[in-house]
Amino acid sequence: MDTFDCDGWLTIWACPDSDSFFVRIRHAKQHISYCCIELPEDVHNYIKANPKLHVPQLWIEILKMHPEPDFTQKSVYNFWLKQYQEEWKRDEDEVKSAKILLEEFRNTPALSPYLVEPIPRPEVDDGFTALAFSLPNPIRKWGGKIQEVALDSAWNTNKSRFEGYALLGEVYGLGCPLGYLLIQSNEGEPGEKEKYLRKLLEHFCTTWELRVLKTLSNKDITEINTFLAELPAKHQLCFWHCLCAIK
Repeated sequence: MDTFDCDGWLTIWACPDSDSFFVRIRHAKQHISYCCIELPEDVHNYIKANPKLHVPQLWIEILKMHPEPDFTQKSVYNFWLKQYQEEWKRDEDEVKSAKILLEEFRNTPALSPYLVEPIPRPEVDDGFTALAFSLPNPIRKWGGKIQEVALDSAWNTNKSRFEGYALLGEVYGLGCPLGYLLIQSNEGEPGEKEKYLRKLLEHFCTTWELRVLKTLSNKDITEINTFLAELPAKHQLCFWHCLCAIK
């Protein structure tokens, strides 16, 4: 909505001997009329009835229902997100909620695509909050054929500043997810993060007997040291990161 200087004044009179106030608002220039941006009821119902559609897909169909909407795609996203959170949220505390979900999916049928295996954290008392888990079904299917694994990370991916690490196995030229580590530093000591990464890789070496010929990472020394300690194979750096380092 457009904004401008309306040369307005807000005046309030109050008397210490009275419970009443006098309020006067004056605008020298008329404001633009507000338009309702609330989602109509039929849009609410359509989003609820199609939980598997993503927002861009929903928006295309909603425009067929409302060719010139007063609301925006962002409003659709906010409502969709609220519905999505209600499906997966188990607790107001996001870490506790994630732990409950991991336990639920740990007990799903063996062939379920959502089957996970929580990985215990290292026996250390430090300033980190972490969750780690593996995906048993892809490992059972492809683990014996994987000869190369890569460790990659994403930084500051949510408002709680969790870092996400993914262990990927190379399967016919594609990256197959094997496990994940979500970790948040709460003034943790430098170098302590490596213990969590080593615990992640140790799980795959001992529980799943993963044997690879090559490991791949960027130039992060923590990731390199983790691979050299837990998976003593030929280590390579990501070609794109090498070019960036040279430039």
